Amino acid sequence: MIAKRWKWIALIVVAASLGIFLSAKMFTGIMEPEWSVQRTAVQQAYEKTILAQADKVERFVGDQIYTVIQGKDKIGQPVIVWVSETDIRTEMASSGITSEQAKQGLLSQQPDAEILRIQPGILDGQPVWEVFYKREPEGEKEKHYYTYYKFTDGSLIDTWRLNIQ
Repeated sequence: MIAKRWKWIALIVVAASLGIFLSAKMFTGIMEPEWSVQRTAVQQAYEKTILAQADKVERFVGDQIYTVIQGKDKIGQPVIVWVSETDIRTEMASSGITSEQAKQGLLSQQPDAEILRIQPGILDGQPVWEVFYKREPEGEKEKHYYTYYKFTDGSLIDTWRLNIQ
């Protein structure tokens, strides 16, 4: 009886291990093209800009698709680099508002907003902060929005509401 229980336990452990291994392999296979694009963009930024350390890498989809790299230059100052297939743009973080300032700008206009993501981007050729958030207006279902602020001075550019509800 005890030997039979150990066989079942061993079978369950092997099956769970195989499931975890296959899930990890599938995840890696799905994400590898995106990781490859990000690695290439970071390498280009290292070679063609003042970026010396990449801290955060994200994708921004606007007029063009950009890989946005937030990091530091050689003397440790924060820098943001936008890399697309045709363009590389670099800005010192100090030349614009911070993500926290963009967040506060949104919350001053929409205090009930639940912010889901804030990231730098390029819209109409200009650097922006994109704030993605959701709200539940009274008596309505939750709605998702993108609000864009100018990177340089934080002025409001536009707000887009998603119509997927």
